[in-house]
This record gives sequence, structure tokens and C-alpha cells, in this order.
Amino acid sequence: MDRSRLKKIERILSVQEKLHRIAEWNLARTEREKSELKKTEVEIVAALNEDAALQGLFVDAMARRLKKLAVEAERIERRREEEARILREEGLRLKRTERMTGRLRRQARDDEGKRGFADLVDTLVKNVDASLP
Repeated sequence: MDRSRLKKIERILSVQEKLHRIAEWNLARTEREKSELKKTEVEIVAALNEDAALQGLFVDAMARRLKKLAVEAERIERRREEEARILREEGLRLKRTERMTGRLRRQARDDEGKRGFADLVDTLVKNVDASLP
């Protein structure tokens, strides 16, 4: 087996690991944004539920803000679903590459063992030939 092929697949494995890690980070970032948005919604609803004298002045603004937050929440949820799909795909690619790399590493070890055995046999045969009259 060609050592360069093993080196290539190991480089591909490294890239796949990085892509998978990036997909995880993207999904985590989106989850954080979703959580922050939910927290803001809860704060606005809590403010609407308060019994404040000036609350009536801000009800319309708060309602508009809640509507914008709902639209933003839908957009973030779609992005989260897409990023979760990408993460699954990257995970599958990573697993395939890991399996391929493992097979090539085993094959390289086997080939190295066979070469070592063949070299040993050649050395023994040469020593026997040299000692014969």
C-alpha cells in the first residue's frame, strides 16, 4: 500500500474533524441566540404583566417588539434545524472517513509486517547460501 495514500486520508480526516467541530460550534451559537431571544420574550411579557402606572404608554411598543421577536424566533429555529442537519451530515462524513483511515492504517501495518517478514526471510536465505560450500 502506498504511504502517500494513508497520509492523504489522514489529512482528509483532520479536515473532517475540523468541519464537524465548526458545525457543532455553529449549532451551539444558534442555541444560545434562541435562548437569549426566549429570555427577552419572558422579560417583555413579565413587564406587560406588571401593574405600573406608565405601562399603558408602552403596551403598543412592547407588543410590536414581541411580534418582531416571534418572527426572529422562527428564523432562528429554521437556522437551528438547518445547522442540526449539517451537523448530522458532517458527523456521518467524519465516521466514514474514520473507518476508511482505520482500514488503511491496518493495511499499512499488515504491509509493513509482510515486508519485514520478507526481509527476514531474504536475510536468512542469504546467510544460508553464504555458509554453503
